[in-house]
Amino acid sequence: TNRVDTLSLPYHRRHFLMRQSSSALELQTKQKEKQSSTTENDDEEWINDFCLGTNTFWKGLVVEPVRNYVEVREAGTAGSDPFSKLTAPPEVPGIPRPVWLTILGSVPTGLVWYGYYKFSVEEE
Repeated sequence: TNRVDTLSLPYHRRHFLMRQSSSALELQTKQKEKQSSTTENDDEEWINDFCLGTNTFWKGLVVEPVRNYVEVREAGTAGSDPFSKLTAPPEVPGIPRPVWLTILGSVPTGLVWYGYYKFSVEEE
């Protein structure tokens, strides 16, 4: 290892070497930041593609009549009675369903309706 003792160099030479090494360090830091941001964007794209692919896969397994029924619709398709609100497909803007109605639908169906309710809320 052939290291140069910087203290034995004249001041202007030491200053130049220090400036040069700090510039090289800044350049390396910027390159690493650029690589990490590119990696983050690639990761986010990959995750997004994975989620979309997974959703498409599971959506394809649902029978067509059910898939058509649960498509998001404009507001106003649900009636005002509790049974209509329980069986209504997702709407935009969402249908307000009080807690008592959620419990009323969930308990007798063994939480099956609650799963549908959560799905509807996510879609809305």
